[in-house]
Amino acid sequence: MQDYEKIRHAVKTGDKIMELAATLGLDPRRSTIKDLADKLLENALTEQAAAPPAIG
Repeated sequence: MQDYEKIRHAVKTGDKIMELAATLGLDPRRSTIKDLADKLLENALTEQAAAPPAIG
């Protein structure tokens, strides 16, 4: 039974990754996890550059 739960969790995680890739304009059938990570990093850096400077 424990194996079933691990497999079920892995499938749910995979589905979420595919959904995230699609929302970022990546084709989940052709993109790798590295492509997804690169796109997330690119988006984060773009958002950080556009954010107003922190006052400190």
